[in-house]
Amino acid sequence: MRVLMFGWEYPPAISGGLGTACHGISTGLVARGTDLVFILPRLDGREPDEGVYLRSASGTPVSQELKKAVAAAHSHVGDRLNLRPVPSRLTPYGSQGFTNPLKLPAAGTSGEISHLHGGYHDDLMEEIYRYADAASAIAVEEHRRRPADLIHAHDWMTFPAAIAASEVTGLPFVAHLHATEFDRCGEHGYDKIYAIEKNGLQAADHVIAVSERTRQMAITRYGVNPDKISVVYNGVSPLAHKPISSVPPLMQEEKRVLFMGRITWQKGPGFFVDAARLVLDQMPDVRFIMAGSGDLLKAMIERAAALRIGSRFHFTGFLRGEEIQHMYAISSLYVMPSVSEPFGITPLEALQCGIPILLSRQCGCAEVLPGARSMDYWDVRGMAGHILELLGNPGEAARSLALCQEELKALTWERAVDGILNAYEHV
Repeated sequence: MRVLMFGWEYPPAISGGLGTACHGISTGLVARGTDLVFILPRLDGREPDEGVYLRSASGTPVSQELKKAVAAAHSHVGDRLNLRPVPSRLTPYGSQGFTNPLKLPAAGTSGEISHLHGGYHDDLMEEIYRYADAASAIAVEEHRRRPADLIHAHDWMTFPAAIAASEVTGLPFVAHLHATEFDRCGEHGYDKIYAIEKNGLQAADHVIAVSERTRQMAITRYGVNPDKISVVYNGVSPLAHKPISSVPPLMQEEKRVLFMGRITWQKGPGFFVDAARLVLDQMPDVRFIMAGSGDLLKAMIERAAALRIGSRFHFTGFLRGEEIQHMYAISSLYVMPSVSEPFGITPLEALQCGIPILLSRQCGCAEVLPGARSMDYWDVRGMAGHILELLGNPGEAARSLALCQEELKALTWERAVDGILNAYEHV
């Protein structure tokens, strides 16, 4: 099987769980014999050794004929997509009056070169449409070089590209839903992102959701046909080596509670800080660690100061690689208080490092980790109570950890790939 995969991030340049999931899925598919071409906005010289063929959309020549075909692909979807023109070097999207069937440009046609910088920046929307043109050009080239079987696209940033590439190549399109605008922003999300998500999910031949929670979101919020959605839980990659717990002498006698993730509304950092205040009232020797970055970082620092717990709080900033494993290794408990978490890979990583976990009931991974302690994200007193019990009762913490680690054995990328290959069979 040959798959053209569209994704916005891939290790080592990642911002969270999406890049980690793309890596686990890609390497798992390759291990099962899939010929995989992974098209990123930009490579920056990366060339992984797992057999995944990475291609950069940046620097790809895009012919005028293909740009017209891509524009036609989006005009063809009708009123399901709210289109916006963008100030770029390429022709903006919009109705060009083309009708199906679309005709591919002649092989070898030269065209305008599109440059992307990748990541998440102020011009993200413009980048997404430039990526759609360039990724479609790569899809045409790769499909001509060796016929592909399908297109697999991860999250909304790549849905416009997948729709266009599917139209111009005739290949079926599988949409992988890792998160939605409702997860990220609640009821106050960006309408244009919602429109892109809705159009992508409805245009896809099949949708993969990372949890039953996410599947229900696709059905109720986006009107997706339940018959074309399957749930495939994420996995976790085996640790390359056992993390070493080297705790500074002055910290060895204290308990450490870890929050690891983007410091944004979705992840519930404010509830974590408020619970910390309640815990410290009864157990003053606990240290709380908030690892990550995000738009609420400054507010969380100010909140900890206002609650007079700044001396018991440590803000690390964004961590990578071995820094993350080290942080797990020195922690006594990992807490994920997310307001809306489609799945959540970091609790699986914490369990691998031998750390008990506490989850909000709004985390998708709670569906497959029933042994974990949980509470509603807004229940700050309940969160504090669980933290106090797990820190003060080593036997109960060990029991919960053992249950979760047993459940963790089934959460492999190999199992996830089985589900993805089953989804491929639908198209």
